[in-house]
Amino acid sequence: MSTLASPVQALLLSVSFVSMLSAAAHGADQKPKTDAAKIANAMTAAPAAVSRNASVVEMGEDGSMKALRKGTGEWTCVPDDPSTPGNDPMCLDPNAMEWLHAYVSKSPPPDKIGFIYMLKGGWDFSNTDPVATKPEGGKATITGPHVMVVGPRVKSVPGYDRTGEGVNPAIPYVMWKDTPYEHLMIPVR
Repeated sequence: MSTLASPVQALLLSVSFVSMLSAAAHGADQKPKTDAAKIANAMTAAPAAVSRNASVVEMGEDGSMKALRKGTGEWTCVPDDPSTPGNDPMCLDPNAMEWLHAYVSKSPPPDKIGFIYMLKGGWDFSNTDPVATKPEGGKATITGPHVMVVGPRVKSVPGYDRTGEGVNPAIPYVMWKDTPYEHLMIPVR
């Protein structure tokens, strides 16, 4: 009796493994439902030194914020957005929180540089359109763990890929170029 798998068994094993990886990468895991689970999820977005003392808020679709935990630090962490296909918690410094409020309310962002951790990765419908409601080219942009530098002054930083769709998300690039919400995406792995 051979210990090697038949070609059919090998194919089924490969398809099963790829399906499992795809499901994990696209957030098929359980979304946090309780406040405690949402807080735990939000804290995974940044290093413990940042998230440990951060406030945790849940953002409504209208940009309203519900406090889940009052922190003692200046950072704010937001749990995974249940309406998105992936696990995308984030931790933001105060300037980035102002930027996020501006983005959600479609108002001009503050003239400040902000920093966002997204160590679980993220996704978006478009690298070029900040208000896209469906994927460009039929597929969403999925990014691995990254940090973001936000604010209008980012436009003056040279040397990053600014091509828009089709960028290589494994290297630093500009997302939503030539819009008020342009920002640097910097992968960390």
